[in-house]
Amino acid sequence: MKLSEFKLNRLDDFAAGKEKEAKGDLLLTTPFGVSREGNWGNTWQMIYNRIGMFYRSAGKNIFGNDDMTLITVPATETGIHPLADDQPFAWNGKINEYTAEMAVCRAFELMSDRDTSEFLKINKPVVVFSYLDCDGPGEISVKYNGNFWQITG
Repeated sequence: MKLSEFKLNRLDDFAAGKEKEAKGDLLLTTPFGVSREGNWGNTWQMIYNRIGMFYRSAGKNIFGNDDMTLITVPATETGIHPLADDQPFAWNGKINEYTAEMAVCRAFELMSDRDTSEFLKINKPVVVFSYLDCDGPGEISVKYNGNFWQITG
């Protein structure tokens, strides 16, 4: 399933499609999905795990671990810099719009739904997900376009 197959490149549509594609094949793994389950972890442990997985499997994630996502939230185009100093964040859940929003809340220390909604609409932040799937290492960037998270690269 290619990114170009999705109208407007909405992250949640892409994530649902990738999850559906992987369900039919036990050898396919994907860090994308609609689940909101997951936990923040220790970044250094995640990096260590990813390096070990990469070398043991020649760049392929043959074990199906979905706990290999590192998340970076850069400064916004409006000049707001993240307050969190522990980036990249380690996440052991699925990549989707919910995860992108949670990463922004963590990076900019937003506490309420109202603050988050206002921040997203005004600043249109970007979130970068680095992951390891059955094809090896990958990265995807998403940007809030005022209504939803749109894949930009």
